Amino acid sequence: MKFVRAKSADLTRRSKSRDLIKIAPRSIILINKNYQNDNMDNLDTRLISLLRHDGRRSVSDLATDLKVSRATVRSRMEKLIETGEILGFTAVLRDDWRDLPIRAVTLVHVDGRNTDPVSKALAAMTEVRAIHSTNGKWDLVLEIATRDLEAFDDALHRIRLIQGIAGTETNILLSTRKGPAVSADHFKDALG
Repeated sequence: MKFVRAKSADLTRRSKSRDLIKIAPRSIILINKNYQNDNMDNLDTRLISLLRHDGRRSVSDLATDLKVSRATVRSRMEKLIETGEILGFTAVLRDDWRDLPIRAVTLVHVDGRNTDPVSKALAAMTEVRAIHSTNGKWDLVLEIATRDLEAFDDALHRIRLIQGIAGTETNILLSTRKGPAVSADHFKDALG
């Protein structure tokens, strides 16, 4: 498996080098939640927990906290990457939190069998940060982020004009109490 160095917030995969952790400032670890590895033990779980809090920690620091050798940490990380438990590493950029403070979740009902063309149209919008398919009343769940309410209103208007969308329901996120890896509060001092 070949990997490259992170230059932005892109998903990054890297080689089996000895320097598996040091990637970029404020990096986060991406965990594959759809993949259940029955061979994961308590050490793997604790290693992932430490990496979620700081994806840049050195192998030596991780080994010290886990009370195991550096070689053990390296081999566990390689195993977690190879099995797909760890998808990669990415950077959390200052502008992601500061310049896009209006965040929301939009539920989308798609008319008929239009999910693919609707998803393609939504994917072309920069305000749509993620698109999730779901079951139940709604067909898609969107994560939206904009710089202000005017841009947010414009994005919602354009979403509702996409052919094949039968209805939407939007909820603005007021605060993040627990994020996937780190929250904006973690970086408040650095953001100024």
